[in-house]
Amino acid sequence: MTNLREKITDAALKPTPSERKVIRVLLDHYPRSGLGSMARLAEQAGVSDPTIMRLVKKLGFGGYADFQEALLSEMDQRLRSPITLLQPRAHLSQDDAWTLYLQDSSRTLQETQALTQPEDVRVLVDWILDNRHQIFCFGGRLSSFLAGYLVNHLRLLRSGCHTLEDNAQLPDRMYDIQRQDVILLFDYRRYQTQALRVATAAKARNARIVLFTDIYVSPLRELADLIISAPVESVSAFDTLVPALAQVEALIATLTQRSTNLNDRLEGIDSLRAGFAAHLLEEK
Repeated sequence: MTNLREKITDAALKPTPSERKVIRVLLDHYPRSGLGSMARLAEQAGVSDPTIMRLVKKLGFGGYADFQEALLSEMDQRLRSPITLLQPRAHLSQDDAWTLYLQDSSRTLQETQALTQPEDVRVLVDWILDNRHQIFCFGGRLSSFLAGYLVNHLRLLRSGCHTLEDNAQLPDRMYDIQRQDVILLFDYRRYQTQALRVATAAKARNARIVLFTDIYVSPLRELADLIISAPVESVSAFDTLVPALAQVEALIATLTQRSTNLNDRLEGIDSLRAGFAAHLLEEK
């Protein structure tokens, strides 16, 4: 069965230039943009209400309310718990599940690329490489490894990079956040209260928040200055973070390409590591 997102991106739809503006807004913040009023969606896209109506009718809906009902129904299916999602996959063998998952990961990576806005990437890289401001990374219960992985690479590229860990010292570390510092915050469904607290406190300190999240309705979206979205649904009973990890590694590759004087910094770090015998195996 074709889902609503696939209908919106189907080439056979043949949208007009004005309708393409609406589609772009829908995809940039899917499905949040389609859950508000028609007037708000029209304002965001810079089109008229009749343009929205023409598009939803092209998609096969009688009106905007029917379109939203389909959107909510699709979200309800995707937000089911893992125990529910386990049932249809019980018949798969171990080999089938392994292969199917890897094949599906290729699909989600392609979908991730379609969600990427080049201008967002450019702004994000500029913010991170601006050494006048600190970088803080925070992740949720399952996404904290992404924050740690990213910050360990960022420390190779520049100074002033920190991890915000969910422990008793978190408020103390957040006190050091200053105006225009950048908070790289990872939060995917099911969204966590602590991530919202971090975002709220950072915003109160006039920091810039970059939210790495899924394509759904994270409550942190309203606080974010920049949003990097990734699909999370997979053929597993559990959400996938493969696209999110790919985004982190793509960011690291882009930062490395843009960094200046990187060789000098890495040589200095390697020299210090040698003095501490940081690695079991060293090149001769």
